Amino acid sequence: MLEKLFSHGTLHTGAHLGFFSGIGMMLGVLGTAWNLHVKPWLHSPYGFYIGVALILLSILVMGFLAGSMSKLFRSVGWMLVIPGILALVFSAFGELNAFNWAEQHITGFATVEPVVTFLVEHSVPKTAVLGGFYILLGMVFVWAGGKLNKLADHI
Repeated sequence: MLEKLFSHGTLHTGAHLGFFSGIGMMLGVLGTAWNLHVKPWLHSPYGFYIGVALILLSILVMGFLAGSMSKLFRSVGWMLVIPGILALVFSAFGELNAFNWAEQHITGFATVEPVVTFLVEHSVPKTAVLGGFYILLGMVFVWAGGKLNKLADHI
C-alpha cells in the first residue's frame, strides 16, 4: 500500500515538474523567437523539442494518473495559469520589485535566485502577451474539464 502511494506521488510530482519545466522552457523559446520573427524550432531546436517532449510526456503520465479526461483537462489548465501569472507579474511589476518581494516573503529564495534571474532576463520581458495567452488557454482547459465532468455525470 505504501509503495503504491509513494510511486503514485512520485510520478505525480515528476509529471508536474516536467510540465512546468516544459512550459517554462517554451516561454523563453517562443518569446525570443517571436521577437526575432523566426520559427521557434529553427531558432532553438533543442530547447523547442525538449520543451515539447517534456510537456507531452508529462500530459501522458498525468493522464494515466488522473483517470479521467475532465481531471486531466482541469489539471493542465491550472498548470498553464501559474506560469502565465508569473510572466505577467514579472512584466507588470518589474524584475527588481518582484525579487525584493520574493526575498522578503519566500524562505530560501536566495538559493534559486540565479536560476530565476536567468529565466527572467532571457524570457519574461518579451513574454507579457504570451503569459496572457497561457492564462487564457489555461482557463479554457479548466472550463472544458468542468464541461466534460458534467457531461460524464449525465451519461
